Amino acid sequence: MFKFITKTDSVKVESLNVLLYGEPGIGKTSISFTSEKPLLFDFDSGLARSGFRLDAVKIDKWVDVNGVFKSPEFSEMQPKTIIPDTVGAMLDNFIADYVKSLDPINCRRGGELSLQGYGAMKNIFKQFTDTTKAMKISTIFIAHSTEQREGDTVKNIPRVTGGSYDILRQSMDLIGYIESYQNKRVIRFNPTDRNIGKDCANLGMIEIPDISKPEYKTFLADLIQKTIDKMNALSENQREFLKQLDDYREDIKALATAEEANAQIQVLSQITDKLMQKQMFEILREKAVSANCKYNKTIKLFE
Repeated sequence: MFKFITKTDSVKVESLNVLLYGEPGIGKTSISFTSEKPLLFDFDSGLARSGFRLDAVKIDKWVDVNGVFKSPEFSEMQPKTIIPDTVGAMLDNFIADYVKSLDPINCRRGGELSLQGYGAMKNIFKQFTDTTKAMKISTIFIAHSTEQREGDTVKNIPRVTGGSYDILRQSMDLIGYIESYQNKRVIRFNPTDRNIGKDCANLGMIEIPDISKPEYKTFLADLIQKTIDKMNALSENQREFLKQLDDYREDIKALATAEEANAQIQVLSQITDKLMQKQMFEILREKAVSANCKYNKTIKLFE
């Protein structure tokens, strides 16, 4: 079954893919548990190190993941957030070993993934994110950080191998670097010279509340909901913007003379939204050209 989505249809965001990374001990796992109804998938045996721990499931091999999704325990829990911890282990160990076992072509002689293997890994990872998205579950991927030198600059990036790193970055809605800044923990979603980032909702740098504060318990749940609300508002604004352009195109459908085109210039001059004004003028120019009118840039009128 398929469904066509037109440019003016509203596309509702109901869940997010988030990557949080930082140095060991900065509190990545504990912070992830402040999301809504979380369930951690333990790929790295790091659960015991979390200072703020909720429900989790220990993963021994990749095929366990589908078993978890189909289990009665999962249905009973009805999680709203899944936390793969760490995504480096998930990709480079669990999924990599799984795709190697599927077909020898996915593995080179030295044991590393082949080009076909990375393609298979990308497909498996996408199946995972598609599954959580279909269930309207947000996913928070946890990663350790490592340093990457770019000339004289040292940049902190997630500790994931090259091919896996590309797969991960492309799939995320938000990427945040957790660090200590002026004696406070913060998440930087905006990319800087010191860290990568992805910030679809212009969050910038967010201070993490102290664990003793009441707002800490729902910190990520509130942040994710704020982002979803903002993305949906942007989607609705875009839908309305495109609808207005289509309506204007219909309004001037019968335009046939330079006089009528020049009258529209006066109409457009009253529009305060400069981007809307510019787009409507391009529609007007296109229609005027089809009516054998030419725009004179010197007098700023059609002839």
